Amino acid sequence: MTAHVLGLDLALANSGAAAITTDGHVTTWVKTTDALPADAAILDVDARISDVARWAVGLCTTGTKLVAIEGPSHGSQHGQPHERAGLWWRVIRGLIARELPVAVLSPSTVKGYIAGKGNADKALVQYAVDAAWPGRGLKRKTSHECDAVALATAGVDWCGWPGPFLEGRRGAAWLLKGQWPERESVSA
Repeated sequence: MTAHVLGLDLALANSGAAAITTDGHVTTWVKTTDALPADAAILDVDARISDVARWAVGLCTTGTKLVAIEGPSHGSQHGQPHERAGLWWRVIRGLIARELPVAVLSPSTVKGYIAGKGNADKALVQYAVDAAWPGRGLKRKTSHECDAVALATAGVDWCGWPGPFLEGRRGAAWLLKGQWPERESVSA
């Protein structure tokens, strides 16, 4: 399996994932689940969280050298924060069980890295991802896939692999804000 960095943008309804190989090939995925009613049974909530977590961890292969995952959005005022946190920790536990190096980047760090602004909106992130990886059809991808590509791009950059030339290396300072594993644990 080709060495790659996996980026994960986790959510309950629509999660995005992207893998970028050492030669710059970009692959994306989206996992969509049906919304549950506010009074959903605890077993249904657990099944939904488990389904998304299995999908995300299942994308990891022998070629996965680093997983860059978006950290919690503590300022988010919508959705089910308790369930999102459960999903996030279940995925983290699965990645650790597979002994994969994990990097955590806050939403503002990911946006700042790829778009130059920590408060960039989804359209700007999508534009910046497409500009960073021209000719790969990324402008037609969902915002969740583009967020995952941004995460994977940061991981590729941190690993020192060839990648896009971000204008003026604007992303370098943003990388310092991420939570990165020891470099010795990541090898191509």
